[in-house]
Amino acid sequence: MFTATPRESVLRQGMKRAFAMLLLLAACPGPQAKRESPLVNEGSATPETCCCKSRPLTSEDGKPVYRVEPRMECSVQQGECVPDVVCHKEPSE
Repeated sequence: MFTATPRESVLRQGMKRAFAMLLLLAACPGPQAKRESPLVNEGSATPETCCCKSRPLTSEDGKPVYRVEPRMECSVQQGECVPDVVCHKEPSE
């Protein structure tokens, strides 16, 4: 049969080790990223209304308008719920 020279046997052993390391690395993908839930947390901690900050096109001075509105209505108006801002009622006309 085929007799390998000492150099060929050393190379073959090195290739086997390299192949084994490659298989080991392929089997271990590493740490998984924490997946964020696509749903908003619901329950008593999330109120149905929020202080909605929006910038209407009809605003004369370009300042944002703050109103207490249902979350869905705020989203429809391209607004953003900002919990730390104190909302003021708009004067009735």
